[in-house]
Amino acid sequence: MSAKLPSPTRAEASRANSFSATLFDGTNATAHSVRVDLHGLELTVWSTDAASAQAPLRRGLVTDVLLSEPFAHAPRLLVWPDGATLEVTEAEAFTRAVGTAGMPSALVARLQGRWPFLVVALAMLLGLLGFAYMRGVPAAARWAAFALPASVEQRVGAEVLALLDGREMEASRVPADRLADIAAQFARAAAQAAPQVAYRLEFRRAVRGPGINAFALPGGTIVLLDGLVERTDSAQIIGVLGHELGHVFHKHGMRNVLQAAGIGALAGLVWGDFAGVATNVPLALGVLQYSRDFEREADDFAIAFLHANGLSVQPLIAFFGMVAELERKLGFSIPGFLSTHPSTPDRIERLKQVTD
Repeated sequence: MSAKLPSPTRAEASRANSFSATLFDGTNATAHSVRVDLHGLELTVWSTDAASAQAPLRRGLVTDVLLSEPFAHAPRLLVWPDGATLEVTEAEAFTRAVGTAGMPSALVARLQGRWPFLVVALAMLLGLLGFAYMRGVPAAARWAAFALPASVEQRVGAEVLALLDGREMEASRVPADRLADIAAQFARAAAQAAPQVAYRLEFRRAVRGPGINAFALPGGTIVLLDGLVERTDSAQIIGVLGHELGHVFHKHGMRNVLQAAGIGALAGLVWGDFAGVATNVPLALGVLQYSRDFEREADDFAIAFLHANGLSVQPLIAFFGMVAELERKLGFSIPGFLSTHPSTPDRIERLKQVTD
């Protein structure tokens, strides 16, 4: 409370602005209906109960209390140091009276009522959001993906794989000796070109569609589908697996998760409740939808991977050519959740620029 103020004279009271309000004394939740007289910047709070209206409940200066900023259709709040709160329902009239007495609203509050400022502020906000979306979020996701413990990333990959196994994939039907030969060839190539990249190769069959593809999940799991094994040769398969190993190396899957799900998903992973996120099908499938930049990075990795093993890039080009031809026959891109490689003709042209 401020220093003791002299009681207002009858003439001063007659010149005061009066407002209806509600007082909470700070000791309990009981609301008291009151009247507030404002004379200059001096506040006098009176009870509306005739029996209690002989003496003011509170007196002080507006400058002695915490005054909320004005908002359209919202009451003004005055908070005393002892916790008492006054809620003035006639907010607009009270704001005008306080301003007339020499205490205008803060600059931000005044600017809120001017549409040119609002337009500029909105444009700046949209620009900031756009920058964050295009630059800030990807940069933060990349940093977080490489900072996370391997166990967290592996858990994410396991959750997504379990979801896909239940909805989009089933066990491979390719003969076991063929799968073992592919696994051995890829293991030798990976050890030669990228021994520092940990991975696990899994074989599955797509439930729907031709399934001519392979994909990488967070944590290093690479899934090779029967459709690709049945329609390509070993050289093409090694080239495609080298591309997917590039996704593992750059942690593209985990970066997609972090970008799509944000910090909430990360908190769920840390606290052991990722199941609710992983069962979100669009999020899980979004892990497989890589940007053009991610695909270029994986292509570059595949080129270096093949060259490190003394292999040609031509089989990888032939694979993408086969995919492009199939898409032309179908009349549209390969359907289903495995359409993870956009702009196939552009990628073929880019690979053709590489000299063996």
